[in-house]
Amino acid sequence: MPSARPPLSRDRVVAEAIALADDEGLPAVSLEALAGRLGVEGTSLHHLVAGEEALLDAMVDALFAEVHLPSPLGDWRVELRARSLSGRAVLLRHRWAVGRLGSRRTAGPHHQGHREAVLGCLSAQGFSQRAAHTAVTLLDAHLHGFVLQEVGPASAGPGDDALQPEHSSGDEFEVGLELVLGALEGLRTATPAVGPRSAATGPMEVTVPVLGVDACSGGWVGAVLVPGAPRPRVVVAPTIELLVETVRADVDVQVVGIDIPIGLPDNTIRQADVLARRALPGRASSVFTTLTRAAYAAPDRAAADAVNRGLSRQGVGAQAFALRTKILEVDAWLRSRPTVDVVEVHPEVSFAAMHGAALPRKRTREGQQARLDTLAAVGILRPSVLKGSGYAADDVLDACAVAWSAHRRATGEARRLPDPPEVFSDGVPAAIVV
Repeated sequence: MPSARPPLSRDRVVAEAIALADDEGLPAVSLEALAGRLGVEGTSLHHLVAGEEALLDAMVDALFAEVHLPSPLGDWRVELRARSLSGRAVLLRHRWAVGRLGSRRTAGPHHQGHREAVLGCLSAQGFSQRAAHTAVTLLDAHLHGFVLQEVGPASAGPGDDALQPEHSSGDEFEVGLELVLGALEGLRTATPAVGPRSAATGPMEVTVPVLGVDACSGGWVGAVLVPGAPRPRVVVAPTIELLVETVRADVDVQVVGIDIPIGLPDNTIRQADVLARRALPGRASSVFTTLTRAAYAAPDRAAADAVNRGLSRQGVGAQAFALRTKILEVDAWLRSRPTVDVVEVHPEVSFAAMHGAALPRKRTREGQQARLDTLAAVGILRPSVLKGSGYAADDVLDACAVAWSAHRRATGEARRLPDPPEVFSDGVPAAIVV
């Protein structure tokens, strides 16, 4: 019995269009041709792709998912070199995209996320906003100009007499790339805000009282850092409001960091989640995609899934929906306008920034010890307690990592993913602080 044909979807249509362009050249791509390849009626594609220009936008956007995304925690030269090399490889695979990758007026989610990651990497490594944009322009000019000479016009089909890729030299591409990267070094004007780090960097000095918060089975657990006391004090409360009020009753904390999404999207994927995922090579699954506000208002996961797919084309994962109550609790508390600076922090990204790379999984013995060692290396000693009724050791260690980023925020050392933050209809800036 023949296998069932996969369901028709926008992603499938776009993938088929890319395959057709790769095989026969871009002029061969049309909705009618795609309908024939997919074995469907032409009219069935119109509700998925609004015309051939929209299809080309989607095709170009999909290619950005194949290009290396620089991490804000990596060395900028290494990250951007990998980006250019993978960009050349992508264009050599998809010759029809030469001259079009990055030049479309409508930038899709992959393109936007890619650009944010590149600019985030540069700004984290000491480039001003203007210098970062200049750097991207020069790197892209080298990439697209070189590949254009290799493969000829983007409109050329596989049978045309354009210079074939094998007639060009990858060595020459890398020589030119190294010259550009060397020239970009002169654009750096600031000390990197976040970069590769090791224990040799030395501990921080706690100069401002801050609170780091993580969700736990008993409600919320907080790690309080105050000047002169490198060992964090652990506080637990059933609600976020009570936790913050309890701590502020005797400590004038300047920043509260929380490991929970702040700023809920209306119909898109948050760039904060995209960039946090890029900052954790090999551990990206530890960052879940925040649902739309309407999805969190749904009564159950099935209803939330239907709502979210209709708005952002994303399904609803178990972890994302499991935190629904906590997310809505923090959202309601923020709307009460607490008189303290409250920021979102992802502890895995914070630990990676402290250590210089992602740590082992937190619920393993190795992962727990690595977190204790990493915290000690940056000046945060073993917490007063590690576990108790309603909270576990990984909750406490996450709260400590959040407190580290909250202190960086208070002292002006932190950076945001993205920067500037996104703002949705709720008016709340959405960015993860590192």
